[in-house]
Order: sequence, then C-alpha cells, then structure tokens
Amino acid sequence: MRKLLWATAAGLLVLLTWDSAGRAALDGAPPPAATVELLVFEHVDCTYCRVFRRDVLPKYRNSAPGATVPLRFIDIAKSDTDTLGLKSRIHVLPTVVLMKDGHEIDRIVGYWGPDNFFKLLAQMLLKAE
Repeated sequence: MRKLLWATAAGLLVLLTWDSAGRAALDGAPPPAATVELLVFEHVDCTYCRVFRRDVLPKYRNSAPGATVPLRFIDIAKSDTDTLGLKSRIHVLPTVVLMKDGHEIDRIVGYWGPDNFFKLLAQMLLKAE
C-alpha cells in the first residue's frame, strides 16, 4: 500500500492509503477480504449427492480449506441458479462451484471420491488467489 494523504474525518486526523485495487483504506486496516465460498449443487433424489455428504463433507469440515472457505449446499430444485453468477448451467449432480466475490472461478462436475475432490479443490483454490 502507498500512503496518499492526511485527511480529517469527524474531527480526527486519519491517514488514507491506496490498496492494490485503487480503493482508499484506513492506514493499518487490512484490505477487505475477498468473499470465497463453495457451492454444492444437489438434489434430494441424487444418490451421489448423498454419498458426497457422507464421504466428503466430514473430511472437508476438518480440512484446512474447510476452516477458511465456507461450503453451502443448494438444492437445484428449489433455487434459481440463474441469479448466482454461474458461467454455465448445472447439468450434473453433485456439482461443486468455487465462487469469489459472487463470480464462478471453477467447478468440479460429478462425484469423484474424497481423494480426487481434495486434489481438484486445491487446484481450484490456487485459481482464486
């Protein structure tokens, strides 16, 4: 960050800085964090969706990404996916979509088992950095 100028705000002297995106921020305050989350699209009648919850979800909750990247399940029958910022429609369930600031970064289509899920997820998270 580059220091820009001194300004007064509500009678207090405040040092403003620019962050890498060109936004003004209070000196010493961390820049706003990007909102990253995983969306898991599923359906109540999907066998592999239930297997994903059984085999992957407990391991995800105890993993490093699980501590920092929230995971949200979305029932494809009860959601308007057109409003979610996806790059394309969901055709296979389960589908896991990595979102950053409301935009799709990447996705895992189908159920690949826990080991492959975590390998693919690691690659996806690198794209989100």
